[in-house]
Amino acid sequence: MLIWILILLLSAGTAVGLSFAFGPCATWWFVLRIPLLMLAAYLCWLFLYALLIAVISLFINKKKPVTRVHHGMRRLMVETMQLILLVGRVRVHAEGLDRIDRTKPFLIVANHRSMLDPFLPSVLLKGTEIIYICKPEILNMPVAGSFAHICGFPFIDRENNRQALKTILHAVDILKDEQTAVGIFPEGTRNKTDAPLLPLHPGSFSIAKRAGVPIVVAVSRNTEKAIPQFFWHGTKVLFKVVDVLTPERIAGLSTQEIAEQVKEQLEAALKN
Repeated sequence: MLIWILILLLSAGTAVGLSFAFGPCATWWFVLRIPLLMLAAYLCWLFLYALLIAVISLFINKKKPVTRVHHGMRRLMVETMQLILLVGRVRVHAEGLDRIDRTKPFLIVANHRSMLDPFLPSVLLKGTEIIYICKPEILNMPVAGSFAHICGFPFIDRENNRQALKTILHAVDILKDEQTAVGIFPEGTRNKTDAPLLPLHPGSFSIAKRAGVPIVVAVSRNTEKAIPQFFWHGTKVLFKVVDVLTPERIAGLSTQEIAEQVKEQLEAALKN
């Protein structure tokens, strides 16, 4: 939001300055040209900001291990996420956020329909750092892969059990040591089918059991419609906290039993 406000102020200042530079102000053309210049300046400042983010990403070495927490980069990433939602005219309606105890770390799990899904909790829970467990393919994406790396996002290779276990243990360490929330999509990939959910990976829930933190079960709706009509048409999306499974509630359950319970909750929420 801060970056968006700054861009608006810069756009307004640029428009007024250029309008005075273009000629007399006591004419109807002066009144007309200000909003036109404001729009042009707004688009230019957005482009310059995007260019700045792209340039920053070029200086991030994705092959170099991240040895310390880059809080500044994480804040910049969240601000950029919020700007993308605002520019894309994505209106987010949230429910149940008050059920989350944000003073303690937690594992947040949700369904996955769009690349915008990680944006919603990151923006809505602004001030609470959320690190998402990603697929290794994300590293190959320009800009996004660089920021995911520098922000310390763990990458999980589900085809390699040993590597996947290392990632899970790393996520447990993040929850314990950094006191930072961790997010994961237990479907493992975006759901592009007509089914409400893909099968959930039980191993995703072992992170919470090992770390002794609650599982925040959340659902996102309508995010898959946002990108196709980005900017041109507004899209209303929903982010809802369905339940919070405390460590006591899952203590005697296997990861398979937790996965089945979460799947039932998510499917019920997606039907309503």
